[in-house]
Amino acid sequence: MGTTVKRFDTLDASRWLATPFTRTAEGFLTGRAIVTSIGVFTYKYSDGTVLRELRLPEEVFAPESLETMKLKPVTNEHPDGFVTPENQKELQVGSLGSNVTTTTQFREGSGWTDSEKITDGIHVAIDMTINRADAIDDVLNGRRALSMGYTCEIEESAGVYMGVEYDCIQRKIRYNHCAIVDAARAGDMAQIHLDSADAILSVSVQNQTTNKDHKEQEGSMKKTVRIDGVDVEVDDSVASHIASQNKRIDEAENKKRDLEKEIDELKKSVSKLEAERDAEKSKADSANAELEKARADAMDEKKIDAVVQERLAVLDAADKAGVKVTADMKMDGIKRAVIASVFPSVKLDGKNDDYVSACFDSAKAELEKRGDAVNRTVGSDTLSGSADNYDSTAARQRMIEYNVRRSRGEEA
Repeated sequence: MGTTVKRFDTLDASRWLATPFTRTAEGFLTGRAIVTSIGVFTYKYSDGTVLRELRLPEEVFAPESLETMKLKPVTNEHPDGFVTPENQKELQVGSLGSNVTTTTQFREGSGWTDSEKITDGIHVAIDMTINRADAIDDVLNGRRALSMGYTCEIEESAGVYMGVEYDCIQRKIRYNHCAIVDAARAGDMAQIHLDSADAILSVSVQNQTTNKDHKEQEGSMKKTVRIDGVDVEVDDSVASHIASQNKRIDEAENKKRDLEKEIDELKKSVSKLEAERDAEKSKADSANAELEKARADAMDEKKIDAVVQERLAVLDAADKAGVKVTADMKMDGIKRAVIASVFPSVKLDGKNDDYVSACFDSAKAELEKRGDAVNRTVGSDTLSGSADNYDSTAARQRMIEYNVRRSRGEEA
């Protein structure tokens, strides 16, 4: 008994032509999918010409055409040209099988006998395996449309097919590869299915085609986008891709602006830190200069000698005045003690250093005179004149005269 082929509506037929894709033990995806179909498709050429091209059943289902589909490479998106031995390693992510059909055996339990097959007279299905990780991830994440890449010859013949006008007919269709793409364009009945284990719904399969003249199919869904200020009508999938790229560009521009703002803030901070550093360096340089000057002054032998001589003179005056000098007494304190001893009536509170120095010089002179008087007294037989030497009033007068001469710059 021969096999009976029955024609059913598209929904039922396409449901039986394809099978769910499942995971192999290695993690590959394998199953059966509809990859192309008959019908009128619109193509746009590089020169802007638009043609509606008919794919007849006798061409799509021709054994010599279907034979070229077997074992062809699967790519992730269409390559710029065709798959060749030179670029196959880079482009191939899987392969088609050899069981290409337009009908399928009706399954057990369907109500039909095993010898009966069904077809919708439109679609072509084939086994497929996807074995590269990036392509498997893309499929599981939603990229499940399929698009055949092929060459064909064009017959210039116009007409109407199933109520649809066409401009020419595709002949001698020869397949090169099958691409996994984003958008469906050839009808909702062509589908890839994933089994329930992957918990992902079925999606439509794209039937975008390419011929030897590098034609690009124009989908039925169009959108207008603006490119460089010009409105251009493109396929819905292209518009979506452009929108996605524009979004990425906007995000990159925003990130660039944020980074530029951050760089400006960092430059301001660096300038502030440099100014503070320069100010601190200036202070350090000034302090170093003062330190060097102090060191130079400390090492000046003449100054050291003058200080030593002055201290010796003060200590000598203190000794003559009977002032007891302690280790913690400063030069100013010793001078004041000498003045207080020689001129008890002189008040030094609130007096400045110049006044104290002048009084000290007077006290020192007075002490020298007293020493001379003592020497004269010791060297003579009488004590005449001793009262004058110790007369405080006279000593005060001499101090005043001495200070007047100093203020005039006269010899002391």
